[in-house]
Amino acid sequence: MAKTLVGVFDDQAAAYNAVRELQSLGIPQDHIRLMNNSDIASGREGTETGTDQQGWMEKVRTWFSSLFEEGSDREQADLYSEAYRRGHYIVVVDVRSEMVDQSAAILNKYGTVDLQRRSEQWRSSGYRGYDRNARPYTTEERDREISGLQSDTGAVAIPVVQEEIQIGKQVVQRQGVRIHSYIEEKPVEEIVRLREERIDVQRRPVDRPATGEDLTFKDRSVDVAAYGEEPVVGKTARVVEEVTVGKNVQERDQKVKETVRRKDVKVDNVDAGRSATTHKH
Repeated sequence: MAKTLVGVFDDQAAAYNAVRELQSLGIPQDHIRLMNNSDIASGREGTETGTDQQGWMEKVRTWFSSLFEEGSDREQADLYSEAYRRGHYIVVVDVRSEMVDQSAAILNKYGTVDLQRRSEQWRSSGYRGYDRNARPYTTEERDREISGLQSDTGAVAIPVVQEEIQIGKQVVQRQGVRIHSYIEEKPVEEIVRLREERIDVQRRPVDRPATGEDLTFKDRSVDVAAYGEEPVVGKTARVVEEVTVGKNVQERDQKVKETVRRKDVKVDNVDAGRSATTHKH
């Protein structure tokens, strides 16, 4: 069963080299076609007017559509037609099934364009889909665009993220005391010796001659007081103890265990035979 491979190239020399190497595999020359819009864009092939150019581009679009099964992947046909309109070199080769892998490897060897990625670059510049009425690129326009695309490598930066750990310290309360002062009462007993006076009146018989003092007959009063002692309680305050509150500072080493994450990037090699597109013919 025959299959059709299509390779799109930015560089004319690369396309010619691919054609020569395909021929060296034994593929007949009439099974290999190298296409470029230079004839229509420059006004040759009887396409001097814009209408003629549009008609020719529609034929190109119809031809690319025929490479696909009916109703399938119209967008792919549009991308090949757009690449042709923009002046890319397109190699179309019909090969037997057993030669597909070798032929695809040759096309990829000489730098076939990834059309999906290229279409994204076109869209960033305003491309919205294939337009049969759009004018084909001139050689100067083609070279200018290719130069711009090559300078914009389209590199995608995939970050490698590494977590780092920072270990610090914070103060937390481990222990505390609250000090209260309060009044406590307790009974105290002591024995105190007290002196008590009492009045003692006695009469006793006396027989002696009266003296002058005794003979003075006047009223006379004599007051005799008796005294007693009572306990008197006095209090004095003395400081008998002090409570001192302070802090002792100690230092200790503690091992901290934690897990840090890293988002890495793994690069896998992709089979070189994937870039060329294969179609039944």
